[in-house]
Amino acid sequence: MIEAFFKRESCNLVSVVLKGHAESVNQGYDMVCSAVSAISQTTVIGITEVLKLELKYSIKDGFLSFSLKDMKQDDILKCQVLVETMLLGLKSIEFNFSEYINVKVEEV
Repeated sequence: MIEAFFKRESCNLVSVVLKGHAESVNQGYDMVCSAVSAISQTTVIGITEVLKLELKYSIKDGFLSFSLKDMKQDDILKCQVLVETMLLGLKSIEFNFSEYINVKVEEV
Protein backbone atom coordinates (compact mmCIF):
# COMPACT_ATOMS: atom_id res chain seq x y z
CA MET A 1 0.00 0.00 0.00
CA ILE A 2 1.10 3.56 -0.70
CA GLU A 3 1.04 5.86 2.32
CA ALA A 4 0.90 9.59 1.53
CA PHE A 5 1.54 12.01 4.40
CA PHE A 6 1.03 15.76 3.98
CA LYS A 7 1.78 18.34 6.68
CA ARG A 8 -0.11 21.61 6.79
CA GLU A 9 1.20 24.55 8.78
CA SER A 10 -0.68 27.86 9.03
CA CYS A 11 -3.02 26.79 6.19
CA ASN A 12 -0.11 25.93 3.86
CA LEU A 13 1.02 22.46 2.84
CA VAL A 14 4.69 22.38 3.81
CA SER A 15 5.85 18.77 3.42
CA VAL A 16 5.00 15.53 1.67
CA VAL A 17 6.18 11.95 2.20
CA LEU A 18 5.05 9.05 -0.04
CA LYS A 19 6.07 5.50 0.88
CA GLY A 20 5.38 2.07 -0.51
CA HIS A 21 3.93 0.41 -3.58
CA ALA A 22 0.29 -0.13 -4.43
CA GLU A 23 0.91 -3.75 -5.50
CA SER A 24 -2.41 -3.78 -7.34
CA VAL A 25 -0.83 -5.83 -10.17
CA ASN A 26 2.65 -6.93 -11.24
CA GLN A 27 5.39 -4.39 -10.57
CA GLY A 28 6.03 -2.29 -13.65
CA TYR A 29 2.41 -2.48 -14.80
CA ASP A 30 0.72 -0.98 -11.77
CA MET A 31 -1.61 1.86 -12.81
CA VAL A 32 -2.05 3.12 -9.23
CA CYS A 33 1.71 3.34 -8.62
CA SER A 34 2.20 4.92 -12.04
CA ALA A 35 -0.47 7.54 -11.41
CA VAL A 36 0.91 8.41 -7.96
CA SER A 37 4.45 8.64 -9.37
CA ALA A 38 3.35 10.85 -12.25
CA ILE A 39 1.42 13.26 -10.02
CA SER A 40 4.11 13.50 -7.35
CA GLN A 41 7.09 13.79 -9.71
CA THR A 42 5.24 16.38 -11.82
CA THR A 43 4.75 18.44 -8.66
CA VAL A 44 8.50 18.36 -7.96
CA ILE A 45 9.22 19.29 -11.59
CA GLY A 46 6.72 22.16 -11.38
CA ILE A 47 8.38 23.58 -8.30
CA THR A 48 11.96 23.18 -9.54
CA GLU A 49 11.64 23.74 -13.31
CA VAL A 50 8.58 25.99 -13.74
CA LEU A 51 8.76 28.06 -10.56
CA LYS A 52 12.59 27.79 -10.56
CA LEU A 53 12.70 27.29 -6.80
CA GLU A 54 15.28 25.31 -4.88
CA LEU A 55 13.55 22.32 -3.29
CA LYS A 56 14.83 19.78 -0.80
CA TYR A 57 13.52 16.44 -2.10
CA SER A 58 14.34 12.74 -2.27
CA ILE A 59 13.12 10.23 -4.83
CA LYS A 60 13.90 6.50 -4.59
CA ASP A 61 12.08 3.29 -5.46
CA GLY A 62 8.79 3.42 -3.57
CA PHE A 63 9.65 6.71 -1.87
CA LEU A 64 9.30 10.44 -2.54
CA SER A 65 9.56 13.28 -0.05
CA PHE A 66 9.98 17.02 -0.12
CA SER A 67 9.79 19.93 2.25
CA LEU A 68 9.02 23.59 1.71
CA LYS A 69 9.78 24.54 5.32
CA ASP A 70 13.15 26.17 4.60
CA MET A 71 11.72 28.38 1.83
CA LYS A 72 10.78 32.02 2.15
CA GLN A 73 7.08 32.55 2.88
CA ASP A 74 6.50 34.04 -0.60
CA ASP A 75 8.00 30.93 -2.22
CA ILE A 76 5.91 28.62 -0.02
CA LEU A 77 2.83 30.49 -1.23
CA LYS A 78 3.92 30.12 -4.87
CA CYS A 79 4.11 26.32 -4.39
CA GLN A 80 0.64 25.96 -2.86
CA VAL A 81 -1.30 25.58 -6.13
CA LEU A 82 0.97 22.71 -7.17
CA VAL A 83 1.03 20.94 -3.81
CA GLU A 84 -2.73 21.37 -3.23
CA THR A 85 -3.33 19.99 -6.73
CA MET A 86 -1.08 17.04 -5.89
CA LEU A 87 -3.10 16.42 -2.73
CA LEU A 88 -6.40 16.53 -4.64
CA GLY A 89 -5.04 14.21 -7.33
CA LEU A 90 -3.89 11.65 -4.76
CA LYS A 91 -7.20 11.91 -2.86
CA SER A 92 -9.01 11.23 -6.14
CA ILE A 93 -6.94 8.08 -6.63
CA GLU A 94 -7.63 7.11 -3.01
CA PHE A 95 -11.37 7.57 -3.55
CA ASN A 96 -11.32 5.01 -6.36
CA PHE A 97 -8.56 2.69 -5.11
CA SER A 98 -8.59 2.97 -1.30
CA GLU A 99 -7.22 -0.55 -0.90
CA TYR A 100 -3.95 0.60 -2.54
CA ILE A 101 -3.38 4.15 -1.26
CA ASN A 102 -4.00 6.01 1.98
CA VAL A 103 -3.71 9.82 2.09
CA LYS A 104 -3.37 11.69 5.39
CA VAL A 105 -3.08 15.41 6.13
CA GLU A 106 -1.73 16.50 9.50
CA GLU A 107 -2.01 20.02 10.87
CA VAL A 108 1.24 20.97 12.65
